[in-house]
Amino acid sequence: METRSSSSEKRLPIRVEAAGDCEVCPLARICHAGQDADPMQMTEARARRLVHQGEAIYRAGDALQNLYRLRSGSVKIRATNPAGLEQITAFPVRGAVLGLDAIETGIHTSDAIALEDSLVCILPFCELMGNCRQDFVAAQQFNRLIAHDINEGRNLLMALGCMTTEERVAHFLMGLSEQMAVNGYSPREFVLKMTRGDIASHLGMKVETVCRVLARLQDASLVSFSRRRLEIRNIEALRKISCG
Repeated sequence: METRSSSSEKRLPIRVEAAGDCEVCPLARICHAGQDADPMQMTEARARRLVHQGEAIYRAGDALQNLYRLRSGSVKIRATNPAGLEQITAFPVRGAVLGLDAIETGIHTSDAIALEDSLVCILPFCELMGNCRQDFVAAQQFNRLIAHDINEGRNLLMALGCMTTEERVAHFLMGLSEQMAVNGYSPREFVLKMTRGDIASHLGMKVETVCRVLARLQDASLVSFSRRRLEIRNIEALRKISCG
């Protein structure tokens, strides 16, 4: 169940930790422009916020103040149109940067809801922009983050517009498998943090259709489920389906 909290800094726990692991963070150049030549200069740690399952990191309509790097946990990004129709556009995991949707207008256009207890680094947007003005390499890295977000959206459009229901589900599961591998986990066995309803919303399908497709994949011995624990039993066959 989701908690109807806002992104106000007064509503979520905040803590500041030692900056040691900032030295190896992929975003260190953006966060600490000009300091990357000497990691010992990275003395100012980022404030970090613990977001409990169901709580919002930010909501549609909130003003852009910060971006957020997801240090642990997982999130769903949910967009809602004026008529109230909803779609989940992404399921970011550890390492993702959240809040890029607000750069165009200064207002968030989606909700970021924690799927489990998650920890985020708070990245003040104005400060990041100042760093990028000082450091061309940091600016390039920030542009790559935006481009990655755009490409993820295009991949979703491709799946929704060109794939069958079975191909969409296989494509989704392979995407999760690749995320697990990138983060050092098993690409073949992991826990689904999202519900079947979340998956259906993301893939533009009905819940019943998602359940039928998953059942067919299990009957074909491509995957197996135990509650939310997924095991990919034939990853090559699943990859072949995901490619259409």
